[in-house]
Amino acid sequence: MKNIPNPGLGVIWAIAIAFPLTALCALLFRFPLPLAGYRSGPSAVPASLLAVLFYGSLGGFVVLAVLGALSGMAANKMRVKESPGARTLTKVLATAAAGLVVLTLALLDKIIGPW
Repeated sequence: MKNIPNPGLGVIWAIAIAFPLTALCALLFRFPLPLAGYRSGPSAVPASLLAVLFYGSLGGFVVLAVLGALSGMAANKMRVKESPGARTLTKVLATAAAGLVVLTLALLDKIIGPW
């Protein structure tokens, strides 16, 4: 990943980190599973990983890709483009963006009401 530009790294990282963040959210809090509603705990983790694929195919991967690319561009503005610090900052910002997306789904019923 050393030769990937920061926006590209942000795209890859945001999409990849969404899977473990979703599993962690389902384990510790809750996550909406398609056709099953909100679930939590160890039994919800495998299904939450499939939910990432489901929500991703409905446009979630595009959202994560855009946020990841923006994270890489922001890191470029804050650091020298090819420095290790810029790559680390890209990963931190992309993780925060993916975490925001995961938490938005976990709290969607509080935002838009029950569905």
